[in-house]
Amino acid sequence: MKKVTFIILVIFPFADLNAQQPKIIGDCTISYLLSRSDNTDKKNTAYSTVYIKGKEVRVDFINNSFNQTIFYNGNLGNATILKTVGQSKYIANYTAEEWQKENEIYKDATVSFTNNTKKILDYDCKEAVITLKTGKSFTAYFTPKLTPTVKANPFANENIPGLILEYELLTEEKDKIFYTANSINFNPVPAMKFEIPKSGYRIIH
Repeated sequence: MKKVTFIILVIFPFADLNAQQPKIIGDCTISYLLSRSDNTDKKNTAYSTVYIKGKEVRVDFINNSFNQTIFYNGNLGNATILKTVGQSKYIANYTAEEWQKENEIYKDATVSFTNNTKKILDYDCKEAVITLKTGKSFTAYFTPKLTPTVKANPFANENIPGLILEYELLTEEKDKIFYTANSINFNPVPAMKFEIPKSGYRIIH
């Protein structure tokens, strides 16, 4: 439940990478389509939506099996996860310290930049390679022209100087899942998107 969707990534500035000052984005909605490197589960449509408003971020993940939402408060550092499987609904709340521990795998991760580029949604994106202390690595493509006020996964993407429009995850099966942005909307995000349910969910943390 927790390990596959935390990297968002999710989103997580170096002036030499971009001659112009980046535009600070405090309100936006980004939709990502998911695909697997092994081309399996073609019938299992999955997508993720990231909502950013000030220092709050919400990440929705939806596929044919379950729905999951992560709320993260960049000011307080705490997080909440909602998960729906069939008719069952679960909620897990994390303090800032607990959320850091959940993301311990990203501690001391290093970031390197390649010369690879890709155009995504008309943005010229640069490639970053994030290497974990375990030796595993994954890539992300970001536009240095946009900088979000909060990153979907600040632990994994802390040193990526821009808005991530494509990234990959390594699964336990050792294939890759690619998240590629297919739309971005800069309209104000309604505050109600960050309202956490107070009932109807079974507490599991």
